[in-house]
Amino acid sequence: MARPKRNEDIREKLLDQGLKLFITQGYHGTGIKEVVDQVKVPKGSFYNYFESKEQFGAEVIRHYSKEVVTNMATWLNGSEDNALIALKQFFEQEMQRHQEVKAGCIIGNLGAELGSSSELCQQAMLEGFQGMKQQFLRALKRGQTQRSIRNDISAEELADFLVNAYEGALVRMQVEQSIEPIRQLNMLLNGYLKRL
Repeated sequence: MARPKRNEDIREKLLDQGLKLFITQGYHGTGIKEVVDQVKVPKGSFYNYFESKEQFGAEVIRHYSKEVVTNMATWLNGSEDNALIALKQFFEQEMQRHQEVKAGCIIGNLGAELGSSSELCQQAMLEGFQGMKQQFLRALKRGQTQRSIRNDISAEELADFLVNAYEGALVRMQVEQSIEPIRQLNMLLNGYLKRL
């Protein structure tokens, strides 16, 4: 029996709703029925798009990561821009973006909740971190070429540091319900990354 034709608009709505629910209720606190009820599609049609809740979770993470990486690229990849200034502006807009809703990062949230219990979700999280790292890495390499960013530490190591610091700031922001951790990270960037 042929599968019904998929509607990409419905798939996007399911992913968007999954993201909203996972970020507020977590993976285990969210049921498929709740997702499909919010999107107003029959539960059976969910399986036209996703084989399981686990695969859905991995696709929600990828959906979120794509948005984050696109946002990062917008702020960080102006080829003529001073890379250090671009990094600072990125974190400034992050403070603005999180001013109202301090929900953190779904990758970090689900990473803490799921750990390595779901190989599919773990792989999607690793891809998300890698995408973020690549955006930071491009900006850092540009900054080293421009001589605005220190070159005594490799751009690769600095990119790993930024991903770790950024994710840590997002976790603290969520726990404290304050953008102060992101503000502190941005403030420290100039001193840590700036070429002496």
